[in-house]
Parts: sequence; structure tokens; C-alpha cells
Amino acid sequence: MTCPEISLSNSTKSGAELSRFEKLPKQPKTMLNDLFEASWKKRELPPEQHFKPFLESWSLLAYTAEITCGLGSNEEWFPIIRADSTWADRFNTVMDNPKSLMRMYTKRFVESWPIFDVAELMEKGILLHQETSRDEAIAGYRSKGARNYLPECWCRHLDEGSRPLPDWEHTLAAWFAVRWNLFKDPQWQNSENDSRIVSNAFLSLIYFFKESKLYFENPSLKPDIFDRTQVLSSL
Repeated sequence: MTCPEISLSNSTKSGAELSRFEKLPKQPKTMLNDLFEASWKKRELPPEQHFKPFLESWSLLAYTAEITCGLGSNEEWFPIIRADSTWADRFNTVMDNPKSLMRMYTKRFVESWPIFDVAELMEKGILLHQETSRDEAIAGYRSKGARNYLPECWCRHLDEGSRPLPDWEHTLAAWFAVRWNLFKDPQWQNSENDSRIVSNAFLSLIYFFKESKLYFENPSLKPDIFDRTQVLSSL
């Protein structure tokens, strides 16, 4: 069941069609897959080197979302794919697999939720630059009046002592928060741009692409990569 806070924030319930992406001609599909492969290869880098791969992966998500929605800005496509059942099914089906690496990294990512808005924290003069535990950072921000964070329901879950297994709507919001925080503090030396947060955001996103079969790791199969990869990637 969708959290009431998320229901209120979803401005639309339709408009995304993954078939638009799936029916792309081979050339643009292969180009997009090249972008996936470039980021996929960086997953074994140390966490502090995952900032650029996360940005690359977010850009690939944005390109894919733009195609499925026919819209070109984050503000337009984000609420649409967040409320879309096909996108959600792709993610949630993988999340239901106990052996999924996406599931493992997403559960690690959850430990840092909610992700607070760096701009608001800077404006209030409460942005933490020193190392502290995530629980202490969250409690400190809340006690000092921070109100902007994603997922927007997560503080309620913490108060209730319930952290549900993250689904599509929660996780997409957290990825979104990480992306839009990255350039609000150019130093990157703060609690919300911590390398562990960014690394788990990157790894959960890149494994979503792979394990949901949106994109594939088979660079040797071009130009017929999308005809045969789904079978070969499972070998």
C-alpha cells in the first residue's frame, strides 16, 4: 500500500509507457546500453569514487524516463514514473528476490534514510561536516527543525519503529534526493553527501538496471545485443 505522504505528492497516476523504450530502434538502444556498461564497470571502485558513476547512472535513468514519458525535465517525469505500475513492478519484482544484489544494496541504502535537503540545512546553519552516526545526524536535524527530506514518509516510519522493505516509490525518491544534493554543497564534505550514502545509491541503481533487465552487461554482442543478451546474461 502506498504511504499517504507519497499519495499526496504523486501529482499523476499515468503517462509512462515502458514500451516506448522497449521499441526503440537498435542504434539508440545500443548507445544507451553503452552508457550503462560504462557505469557498470565502476561498481567495484572504492565507495569514495562512486560519485561520478552515480551521476552517470542517474542520467541514464533520466534518459530512460524521458523516453517512457515523452517528457524532458525531472520535475515532469519524476512524479509520473514514481506512480507508474510498470516501473514499480520492475523494481519490486527484483526486490522480492532474497538473492538479489539490488535488494542487498537497497537495504544498505535504507539505513541512511531519510536524505535531508542540503540547501535547507545550510540555510538553517545546521549542516553537519564532521563524522557522526547516521541515527545521530537524523535525530539532530529533526530536533533543529529540518523539514525537507525524502522519502517524505520516512521519519514517520522511524517514529513507528517500522522500516518497510523499500519499494519503488520510496527508493526512487531517495535516489532523487541524493542526486539533487550533490551540487548544493560543492565541498561534498557533509552528512548528506557521505560517500557511503552515494555509493549505496549508485550500487542499488546500477543493479536495478541489470537485474530488472532494463540494461545488460554484454559488450561483445553488439550490434545485436538486444536480441540475444537476455538469454545469455542468465548463463
